[in-house]
Amino acid sequence: MKLLFIVLVILIIVNSIFALLVVNNYAYTTFITSDAFNCTRTLGFERVIIRGYFEAYDRDPGGAIDSNFLRNYNNAKNGGYTYIDVYMSPCTGRATCKAPLQQINDLTQFINANEMIIKTIWLWIDIDPDSGNWDLGPTKNRQILNEFHTAWKSTGLEFGIYTSQYQWEVITGDKDWVLNSSLPLWYAIYDSHPDFNDYKIFGGWTQAAGKQYAGDSKFCGGRFDENIFR
Repeated sequence: MKLLFIVLVILIIVNSIFALLVVNNYAYTTFITSDAFNCTRTLGFERVIIRGYFEAYDRDPGGAIDSNFLRNYNNAKNGGYTYIDVYMSPCTGRATCKAPLQQINDLTQFINANEMIIKTIWLWIDIDPDSGNWDLGPTKNRQILNEFHTAWKSTGLEFGIYTSQYQWEVITGDKDWVLNSSLPLWYAIYDSHPDFNDYKIFGGWTQAAGKQYAGDSKFCGGRFDENIFR
């Protein structure tokens, strides 16, 4: 799985939702102008997911709001989007990381303070070798996942999980370990097939809500990874 920091634009076709991810660097998401967002809408895209929080593993304490989160949110709205999601890449695996509850409070307070209307928040569960995240062993990793899950439930907000079977097994020690299989799952397999025919059950999820299947398409001035959602 590629570790990508992204802005997501989603195209609804028939009964599926096709999603395009803008490739970004570690410290901040790419700044997307209103004109660029509008350009993607002219191609039929109807939904956007923007990174709101990132690991910030080089800070003490680790975990921070993405510096372009608010600007990209406002530009997406000005570009015509009304359905906006956010994802967070949490700080884990370092003694300097903020507690899961504090990281989630940082994000939700920022969202509320700026009167942002967010549909779903996605928790990005993926190993980044540079950050040393999820490097505490399966028992501790499961504990941290449960802490994030409990904190998210306390917000009353809609949230889901981004990961893959491989990442889930490495992080939790067991591909069949269940956090909460009622949450929507967005998984990654780079097979260039915009369908769910390759999905194999893990984590208790009998089916997935979304799939990341290809990368590096170019249009509207950006580079995109491609996804499909039910």
